[in-house]
Amino acid sequence: MIQSLRQRLTYANVMSTLAVFIALGGSSYAAVKISGTNLKNRSISAKKLKRNTLTGREIRESRIGRVPRAATADRLGGVTAANLKLHCPLDTFLIAGVCVERTARAPMPYFSAVLECLEAGRPSSTGRRLPTNAELRDALTAISLAPGGELTANVYPSSTSSRLDVLVIVDQVGGFTLVPDKAPDGSRQFRCVTEPTN
Repeated sequence: MIQSLRQRLTYANVMSTLAVFIALGGSSYAAVKISGTNLKNRSISAKKLKRNTLTGREIRESRIGRVPRAATADRLGGVTAANLKLHCPLDTFLIAGVCVERTARAPMPYFSAVLECLEAGRPSSTGRRLPTNAELRDALTAISLAPGGELTANVYPSSTSSRLDVLVIVDQVGGFTLVPDKAPDGSRQFRCVTEPTN
């Protein structure tokens, strides 16, 4: 048997057997001896990494695109953030939660002013109203008051007759006076206000 083995033992057979042992032994040696501590930092491409092994510390967020399931994350009930902002009609500006007209209207008594504001902006809106004392005072930071003062929605029973007295803002610091609800003494300029929309 040894004789038979010697006859088959050639240089080529010995070298090929030796090569197989070296190849198997070398790769198994590498698998046992190489670990994460032997690798140079940032030297492995993403394709070579196991899925879900990276954390936020290793990821540069600025290079990541939008997550597919977050395509509607910037919407609320299908509405974008821009649509949720408060909007005012073009001839008004937003201050203290209401849209105030930029220019004062011609002088009128109280009830005529109420009706004119109610018709303003129609038919596309529900109309407007006179501002309250507080709303008009808040607007004084952005507007110049009309000469002689402006009407407000604040009314009080008159102490001298069966009419109403209307509160009128008369200066930029919010000073006021009361005027009758009828012309000619009660006619003053006014602005209408409306609620903002989104």
